[in-house]
Amino acid sequence: MASPANGALERYKSAITAATSVVGAAMLLRRLVADVLPGGALPLVGALLLLPPPSARRHAVVIEEFDGAFYNRIFLAARAYVSTLLAAAPTGAPPVVKASLPRGAGAEQITLAMRPGTAVVDVFRGAELTWRLSGGGGEAFRLSFDARHKDVALGAYLPFVMARVEAMAREQRQAKLYSNEWGKWRPVRLRNASTFATLAMDAELRQDVVDDLDMFLGRKEYYERTGRAWKRGYLIHGPPGTGKSSLVAAISNHLHFDVYDLDLGAVRSNTELRKLLVRMKNRSILLVEDVDCALAAAPRRETDGGSDGSIPASKHHKVSPSALTTEKEHTNKS
Repeated sequence: MASPANGALERYKSAITAATSVVGAAMLLRRLVADVLPGGALPLVGALLLLPPPSARRHAVVIEEFDGAFYNRIFLAARAYVSTLLAAAPTGAPPVVKASLPRGAGAEQITLAMRPGTAVVDVFRGAELTWRLSGGGGEAFRLSFDARHKDVALGAYLPFVMARVEAMAREQRQAKLYSNEWGKWRPVRLRNASTFATLAMDAELRQDVVDDLDMFLGRKEYYERTGRAWKRGYLIHGPPGTGKSSLVAAISNHLHFDVYDLDLGAVRSNTELRKLLVRMKNRSILLVEDVDCALAAAPRRETDGGSDGSIPASKHHKVSPSALTTEKEHTNKS
């Protein structure tokens, strides 16, 4: 005679076997139904078989256009990145897109954008990710992906999108030229389109300069580790018309750095010079033209005032050569 414990164990095994059979049969039936019934009936059959619909296995991140009263930087990056997906015409791209020409841009900078309600698919590290744009009170991107790719989407894909857009902005950014006037920098468009490819320069010397610039650009961590200011200096000399300004423009276009053209004759004191240097943007070029003539022509500081004991007139500039060197050494632009 079987004991009560053995009977309960047998009933438990039978229940497990039956449940496994039911689930297996349900999955098989679901696959068969998917091949026979229209797509709209599949969620209903899935519900009847107690299986989650495909949509339940996908996660989504909503990226709204505004973060409070400010633009959402992730949304702006997503819009720029999606534009590259549309330009590459990937599989699943919407058939109708919007085209626009940003104000002041050239014809080669036409950007593409999705219309609300459309979607585009991207593939990253084997994960399929879908960008969908919604309208309404404010536009928003909905990034959806399979649940098993959650870590890839949030931990790697979104940072990749941000870094990609930042790199694109650096490559497409047009450098500006700043000149000092009354103690402030005034921006103007840098119209000199000289590059190392178009520069009339000895080929070997040109390559040496390019290699030196690239080495400098990639050694920021080395400068920080050794406690040195991350900067590089060049002395360009020659008579007028020999291409000094064109070389500076080529360096600016190669590095994508803005140029600050410092007129020492317009600087009234060492204090003003210090303020100008501090107000320079990161990753920029300081250009001091005719530095030898400017410093030689600058009057010496009158420590005893004028002949009548008054303060010297403002026309007497008080920028010393040592002040320029000292300020450049202590101004670390990264």
